[in-house]
Amino acid sequence: MRNLLSRFTANGLDQFLKWVRSGAPGTVPQELLEDSSFAERLPEDKIVPSTQFADRYEFGVALMQLLDDQDQQTVSFDRGLWSWLAAYFFEQLCPRDKEGKRALRKEYVYALSESRIYYRHLVRTPWFLVKMHGERCRFLLVARGDDPAPLSRQSYLLDQLAARQFVISSPSLIGVAARLYSDQRTGQPTRGSGAKGSGSPRRLALIANQLSLTYDIHDMPVDRLMKILPDEFGARWR
Repeated sequence: MRNLLSRFTANGLDQFLKWVRSGAPGTVPQELLEDSSFAERLPEDKIVPSTQFADRYEFGVALMQLLDDQDQQTVSFDRGLWSWLAAYFFEQLCPRDKEGKRALRKEYVYALSESRIYYRHLVRTPWFLVKMHGERCRFLLVARGDDPAPLSRQSYLLDQLAARQFVISSPSLIGVAARLYSDQRTGQPTRGSGAKGSGSPRRLALIANQLSLTYDIHDMPVDRLMKILPDEFGARWR
């Protein structure tokens, strides 16, 4: 069955990348997802949901549930698994337009690449965030209400925070980011959360790195961490 959880073999990953580089014509070839020369099933014949996800948070929750009984350390770095899942969900990650064409992005958002850009992978990232932070990370994964392809991209806000592993892995820093850059009533990112200047997510990452030289900020309560931030994270953001 096509929806049994699998991972690409080396040959399968090569063929997937060739398909993407050729413009990802039509649908993902069925044999690429299930033929033993291209993919190997994970134990226990787990069924992958065929849900049409409303946003990346919902997607991350489903992935966490799907992979919950797997060895998390192994799963986290399994290039064949994440790339196979991207192929399986490709129609949501990169849908076709009315003419059958796709707006393809860099291939590393579909096929897991080197560790420094893991955060750009469109399947692994929502799984990682939900696994690490639960509902607290929702503001980083929700979509605009009018987004026709909510799984196809991630926000500038997430890119700036996730680019630094120590930030995206820290419950305290994600809690602070939620306070600064999301609407506490709606859970949506606040207007201006994609800014680049004073008080921005980029500045938060830089300041956090400086503060970590003096404080153990990763185990610090969110309220306490908010108090030691510079004035640039003042009324405009809070």
